[in-house]
Amino acid sequence: MSPNDDTTDRTRRAFLGTTATLGSIAIAGCASEGDPSVAAQSEMTETETGTEMGTETATDEDNAAPDVPILNYALTLEHLENAFYREGLETFSDDELSGADVLSGLNGQICSEVPEYLQTVGDHEAAHVKAISATVEKLGGTPVEEGEYDFGYETPSEFLAVAEALENTGVAAYAGAAPMVVNNEVLGAAAGIHSVEARHASFLNLVNGSSPFPEAVDEAKSMSEVLEIAGQFVTSEVDASVYELEDDRPAPQRKEEDDTSDVDVLNYALTLEHLENAFYREGLEAFSDDELMHADALSEFSDELKMLVPDHIETVGAHEAAHVSAISDTIQKLGGTPVEEATYDFGYETPSEFLAVAKALENTGVAAYKGAVDTVSNDDVFAAALGIHSVEARHAAFLNELNMTSPFPKAVDEPKSMSEVKEIAGQFIVES
Repeated sequence: MSPNDDTTDRTRRAFLGTTATLGSIAIAGCASEGDPSVAAQSEMTETETGTEMGTETATDEDNAAPDVPILNYALTLEHLENAFYREGLETFSDDELSGADVLSGLNGQICSEVPEYLQTVGDHEAAHVKAISATVEKLGGTPVEEGEYDFGYETPSEFLAVAEALENTGVAAYAGAAPMVVNNEVLGAAAGIHSVEARHASFLNLVNGSSPFPEAVDEAKSMSEVLEIAGQFVTSEVDASVYELEDDRPAPQRKEEDDTSDVDVLNYALTLEHLENAFYREGLEAFSDDELMHADALSEFSDELKMLVPDHIETVGAHEAAHVSAISDTIQKLGGTPVEEATYDFGYETPSEFLAVAKALENTGVAAYKGAVDTVSNDDVFAAALGIHSVEARHAAFLNELNMTSPFPKAVDEPKSMSEVKEIAGQFIVES
């Protein structure tokens, strides 16, 4: 694949122009299942995370071996991203990256952070390569090797544009593949990588002038769709047989050791979404756009970024309202009764305190969805929950940035159990 190939260039331009507008998927059409009256409040067991995928029980060939093709698929993408950042950070100096033309509308704090954050993203992708490769080997498979690539960028701005496109594709890829994962430990770690890819995408969307969170629910892409996109950058031969799934694959282990019904899990999620929805609704009524723009917490940021804050916060609030509506509808379709919104006291008095609580709530939401990932049996509900999970991560990354914290503090996001999350949420609930 030559960088001078007109067809390749046109395809790349089309790719860069469409990946930032991922459509939403609806939580709908779920088949009725189970007894919605079952209300067991089983505490979810945390999945070990970090930079290695938990595989202590994944050496069971009957359950784990079928996941090797999916892991090699993920590894193919992580190799590509790892090589992309490694090469790009060798090509451009920190000054060139922080002075990229695309950043001219941001200036200030974010521009100075771009080189360091890109290095962090690159480190994350390298950690993902290492962890997934080790997991494939533990499962008796052979990890795919890094290929040869041509990413087609010539300037720092073009490099940032390709980074944005790759990270958003990564989000869609993990969402599309996760429902096929058999082993729960592999699934938990994959969900933690999925949300980190979303955090990366959120920041890269922001620096490229796109919405950090363009949809209320992130879209999934199939393996064939993603491999076609990745193929635009791969110049070496690819053996597609390593991604082939066996027809007699065992069913996913999700919910295997958990007796909480999908309705109960959805009501748990709805409790959090009600809380977040009320938080943004009340906060946006309490503070004017001007007050939010001039929050003390934003003092280091440029006026250009400050002007974006009210609209982005309003979008986050609209997403939480959409989540409430979608989850409530799904619970009713499954024969259950949605929990109602409670009365809350969020304890903030200033715009900066409001932004700090927003950061805490969104990061808790990420951990909550990850902690519940292996307790949903209905495939449609599971897929939609993944789409919300990554959007919560996009929100969290943006709010971390506003609060002068890394948008993506770890290579793999950690889960929280249902009891842990309820304890956190309980601090704000005064009447349920």
